[in-house]
Amino acid sequence: MLQFFDVTINSPYLPQVQALYESAFPANERIPMKQLLDDKIKREFWAFFDEDSFCGFSNSISHGNITNIVYFAVEPELRSRGYGSQILQVIREQHPDTRIVVDIEVEEDSKEAEELERRNRRRNFYQRNGFDSSPFDYVWQDEHYRLLTAGGTVTEKEFRDFWKEILKDIPGAKYP
Repeated sequence: MLQFFDVTINSPYLPQVQALYESAFPANERIPMKQLLDDKIKREFWAFFDEDSFCGFSNSISHGNITNIVYFAVEPELRSRGYGSQILQVIREQHPDTRIVVDIEVEEDSKEAEELERRNRRRNFYQRNGFDSSPFDYVWQDEHYRLLTAGGTVTEKEFRDFWKEILKDIPGAKYP
C-alpha cells in the first residue's frame, strides 16, 4: 500500500524528488523547484513511498471540478511494476468528483524512434488507466501537448479558463 506525504522545502526526501524531477523532465518542460514549492499557487506536491522506498511524486493543481496533474514521475527502476497506476489511483481517490487532466507530448512531433516509442508508451499507460484524448492540443514552452482526461471531458475553454484563474495573481505567468 502506497503512502504519500507532502513535499515541502523541509522534507527529508526533497533531494530524491528533485533528482527524479530533473531526470524525468527535459529542461524546457520544467519550472524551477522553488516555484513548485512556493505557496502562491495551491498545489498538491506529494512524494510516494512503498514502505521506506521512495517510488515517485506527483504535482497537481485543483480548481473547481478539474485537477490537472502537472508533473508525475516514477523512479526509473520501479517503472512497469504498477506504481504509476497506484499513484494515479491515489490522486483519483483524493479527488473523487473531479475530472483529472494530464498532458503528454504529441507523438507525431517526435523526430527520433526512441522518443516516439517513449511517447507512445506514456500515452498507452494513461489510456490503460482510464484517460481519453481530448479534442485539442496546445503549445507551452515550445512543446506541443495533447490533453488527456479521466472522469469526463474538459473543453479547451475550460482548460484555458482553469489556467487563467490559477495564474491570475502571478505577474508575467504564461498559461497554455
